[in-house]
Amino acid sequence: MYPVVVSDLDGTLLNKQHELTPRTRDVIQQLSRQGIKFIFATGRHYQDVERIRAQLGIDMYLITSNGARVHNPRGEMIIHHDIPAPLVHPLLALSKPLMDKVHTNIYKGDQWLLEVGDETLNEFHKESGFTFTLADFDSLDTDAIQKIFYVALAHDDLQPLAERIRTQYGAQLSTTFSLPECLEVMAPGVCKGNALAEVLALKGYTLADTIAFGDGMNDLEMLRDVGKGVLMGNADPMLVKSLPGNEQIGHCNDHAVAEYLTKLYRL
Repeated sequence: MYPVVVSDLDGTLLNKQHELTPRTRDVIQQLSRQGIKFIFATGRHYQDVERIRAQLGIDMYLITSNGARVHNPRGEMIIHHDIPAPLVHPLLALSKPLMDKVHTNIYKGDQWLLEVGDETLNEFHKESGFTFTLADFDSLDTDAIQKIFYVALAHDDLQPLAERIRTQYGAQLSTTFSLPECLEVMAPGVCKGNALAEVLALKGYTLADTIAFGDGMNDLEMLRDVGKGVLMGNADPMLVKSLPGNEQIGHCNDHAVAEYLTKLYRL
């Protein structure tokens, strides 16, 4: 039995409509009452995730922006890693020629910034109501930027950009795909797995004490390093290929995480 449960949100704990269903909400609350620690680990912004946590009414640590931010149950930021300021504008310049295919997004402080509005992105956040603000990237202050992410209609539109960033900046930045159509860039060393290890150490737990659930490449390190890493049935094929020995369960639309936890903890 694992004393800590950690889960990704989109494509994992949330359904394809990006909702936390009543069934899933009930299971998390039951686990909390039994003393099991539950942690969200997501690429989403803290302001977004905190509103989802508030619906549950339980205390938990929140790992957000793929590990660039961690908040404790009191809402205090205890871990923060920002993209090196001198690299921000060069990163933004790389996507300028791709504006017809790629939407560039920034998480800066408490804000989600876009240069050109895209209402379809709000579909991911209807559960929380968190939304973007328009900004001029050319005059953007480069402090406190936890994440830059690029969204396209197809993975092939992002792969050359990912390769260029990795070739040009190497270990100066961390890159991952939260979805095949979403390339994410953070400070060096940032990933959910590293952030989780830091959080667990604060509470006297280890990665071996933890079961984790995920569906995207940004879950790779977390699922690889915990005591048990569980893949969703709808997981990115690249993730499944990277973790061939990991158990794979049902689809996020079928409350698969909730059903798995119900059996594991005999709720």
